Amino acid sequence: MEVLTSLFTILIIVLLGLLSRKTGIFKAEHAKTLSSFVYYFGLPTLFYVKLSALDISSLDIQLVLGTLLPTVILLAVLLLIKTLKLINKDTYILLSLSISFGSYAFFGIAFFETFQGGKWLANSILSASLLGVLGIITTLSLLEYASNQKQGRNFLFKIFSNPLVLSIILGIVSSLAGFQLAFLNNAFILVGQTSSAVAIFVLGMFIYDRFSLETIKKALLYSVFRTVGLPLTAYLTILFILPGVGELGQFLLLENGMPAAIALVVFAERYEYKVTELAGIVSLTSIFSFIGLTAIFYLSQLIF
Repeated sequence: MEVLTSLFTILIIVLLGLLSRKTGIFKAEHAKTLSSFVYYFGLPTLFYVKLSALDISSLDIQLVLGTLLPTVILLAVLLLIKTLKLINKDTYILLSLSISFGSYAFFGIAFFETFQGGKWLANSILSASLLGVLGIITTLSLLEYASNQKQGRNFLFKIFSNPLVLSIILGIVSSLAGFQLAFLNNAFILVGQTSSAVAIFVLGMFIYDRFSLETIKKALLYSVFRTVGLPLTAYLTILFILPGVGELGQFLLLENGMPAAIALVVFAERYEYKVTELAGIVSLTSIFSFIGLTAIFYLSQLIF
């Protein structure tokens, strides 16, 4: 029942967000305001505080590899398929985008805060940091490719000026330097603690505004690919590359069962690329995740 308790907690907050739009308490533009707060302030402060307090030298290499390899492997397979001309450019980009930027911070941290008493919360924050950097780089690269833009200094500026990337870099530097200011950390902790609930609330608003029959038709294939493909690749990675991970394997499978991130749509709108499809991917994978994470939990109980 642990996984169901965590998922129902998230579901209630999602429904409150949806209800806020249904009743007109919040307007569509308010979702952008709230998500901007989470993206530019809530998550960066959370990442900075947790990473600055982390002993980098004690990082579990299995956690790092188990976090990054499934996405990297699946992206490499898609690139190979595209190189062999088995899929067209847009299909390749949409399939890659569906797995490149997951809601490991928005959805994942909220899930692991309540799952098993927060046992995996520290791992979740670290994994969200690693996958956040990978996701931002991959997503921007794919969208630059989609719009036929050349990646140069402007591309690098987009990467390193991203608030999540900046907070991760500053957190790691502070950890290595042993730099801690109590008043700064206390302020950041208060701001960071708001991010999970607000992010999930915004997801409910997002689904209300973006979910439609048209988005289902355009996004179903890509959503199923993410929902099934990433956990399956994570399982194969554990089986053949990281045997003996023990109960950490359950965390890695659940982490890879998270839905796509709302930030995908934000980036897509900036590049004016397949906004409907990507909005559908975010909505559908969020809905599918309630079934997928439950299935992953019970299957992992049998495996590990």
